[in-house]
Amino acid sequence: MRKKIAFLAGAISFDNQNRVIDGVLRRAAEFDTDVFIFTCFVNYDESEENKVGAFQIMELPDLTTYDGVIVMKNSIQYEPASNSLMNRIKESRIPAVSVDEYIDGMHNVGISDYNSQKRIVEHLIKKHHLTKINYVCGILQGKEGMERYRAYRDAMEEHGIPVCDCQVYCGNYNRESGRKAIEYFMKNQTPQAIVFANDAMAIGGMERLQQYGYEIPKDIVVTGFDNDELSAFYIPSLTTVDRRQEMLGEKAVDLLFDAQSHTSVKLETQILYRESCGCNCQTPKSIRDLRVEYQNQCLSYEEALDALKSMELDLTGLESVEELCSRLKKYVIRSDMKEFYLCLCDEKKLFAYDDIKTNIREQAICEHYTQKVHIPLAYHDRKFDSYGKFPSKEILPYEMRNKLQKTFYIVTPIYYQKICYGYCVSDGSVFALKSELAYLWTVNIGMALENIRKWKWINQMNEKINRMWKYDMLTQVFNRSGFFYSANAVVERIKGQHRRAFMIFLDIDGLKSVNDGLGHKVGDAFIREMADVIKASVPKDCLVMRYGGDEFVVFGSCTNAKRMQMIVSKIKNTMEKENQNEKRIYQLSASIGCSVHASDEIDDLNQLIESADKRMYEEKKEKHMRR
Repeated sequence: MRKKIAFLAGAISFDNQNRVIDGVLRRAAEFDTDVFIFTCFVNYDESEENKVGAFQIMELPDLTTYDGVIVMKNSIQYEPASNSLMNRIKESRIPAVSVDEYIDGMHNVGISDYNSQKRIVEHLIKKHHLTKINYVCGILQGKEGMERYRAYRDAMEEHGIPVCDCQVYCGNYNRESGRKAIEYFMKNQTPQAIVFANDAMAIGGMERLQQYGYEIPKDIVVTGFDNDELSAFYIPSLTTVDRRQEMLGEKAVDLLFDAQSHTSVKLETQILYRESCGCNCQTPKSIRDLRVEYQNQCLSYEEALDALKSMELDLTGLESVEELCSRLKKYVIRSDMKEFYLCLCDEKKLFAYDDIKTNIREQAICEHYTQKVHIPLAYHDRKFDSYGKFPSKEILPYEMRNKLQKTFYIVTPIYYQKICYGYCVSDGSVFALKSELAYLWTVNIGMALENIRKWKWINQMNEKINRMWKYDMLTQVFNRSGFFYSANAVVERIKGQHRRAFMIFLDIDGLKSVNDGLGHKVGDAFIREMADVIKASVPKDCLVMRYGGDEFVVFGSCTNAKRMQMIVSKIKNTMEKENQNEKRIYQLSASIGCSVHASDEIDDLNQLIESADKRMYEEKKEKHMRR
């Protein structure tokens, strides 16, 4: 059987993680090994609620079923999920490799962020003779963010250059924080150089500097870190550090299948001196090559963006999972996915509502993957299908995973804030692996499912309101509004078929003494039990109404009085049968009056009820006289 490994990381659309995956996939293919990539596309600045739902994906795989695991802990920017995952990896006792961050008990492969960042700062000091050097940190809670910042401070200190607090800005690795860093620095003394802890912030910073009219590197020198794809395209091209991420990925796979225990490997980095610091030592690409690369990126991006815009509109206002799956099909076909599986949690838990809680925000939600999931939409062998329940820890049913050709799967969560709807699996998709737009797939599906959840809740509330309008809440038979609304159809049917109508009026005997002697709760139980007796004795084509506190009405059609008399007899027989129970604390009894009417006499139902009511009183009088 072919081996399989799990790769777990945060937003793999970031170039840093993406290149590591490229190396993992390349080396795994040489080992004839399948790779399951678990990721959630969550950025550093996502809300806490979104992180709760998104990072549930790290809890999904049963790691004991894999031949090894590779984890990028510093990319999992949610501490509870990160800590839980580390514990599960250790408990699984399978070979494990940590990329970048050293974790006790695992193989480790990484680079020295400290040495690389220090060399960049020393280059600015020694080569360019700069002393006013500001720094934009990454997230300092992470190892790489802290090491890079420490390297900057040490380099400045070793060369006798003081650093004040206003020269340091704490960012979060995205372009916007790079722009904000420039706005912060411009309030103070303008620096000679700004060292950014990654390329995304550096590019955002250069964009803002150019908007303010600064020339790079003439007025201000800028450097980055990571060698993101855009760093070579940007004007000016960005001086940065190539972390050799592809090699990190390849070495991680090598270590998984290395017999040695707890090996730690450090790879050499390469500093790329480019235009933004004034060196430009890189070998320039031809203009044609740059144009081809840019053209291909723009075309694929625009095509994906158009599809996602259309998808967002198409998935709006859906009322069922079946409708969602039907709409999704055309977007699966338009994508590059060889296979696609939408795996949803148990719908009884996803769409379960508590009648007591009328506010949808107060309803219980599914916060974890259910033990079993199902696949309402599967795409493989160029056709669509579905699949019943199977254990979620298996990710996919065995027959879908057991392929002749090796492959890689990308497993991403379907969620809305804290709600865990399920996950989707794509096979060999470059779009899911590379595009920063890929997360919109899961966002659109998650939003659609949340709208379906709300729609189901609204429908349930409407049904509840309708029942409150039509039905007596104590007995669940018609109240007056529901009775007269539903009786119109019965009247029309009787007239159309030239049949007769009957009305039965029942008044419970002894309810007052039960209420006075045993309490109103027992009295309510008495009323409910009488209603159940009536419902069990009356045919389904007849209407039953609670007319008053202890009064009931039965209305239906007949050819003569015989049918009505049979119903009355059945009601009495049922009461007698229930009264035979020795444990009863009260006896079921009712006074009953009946009337039969021709079809041309039933326009005023209140008159029919009064007629049956009078006959009921006659029976009640006779009972009193017999006492």
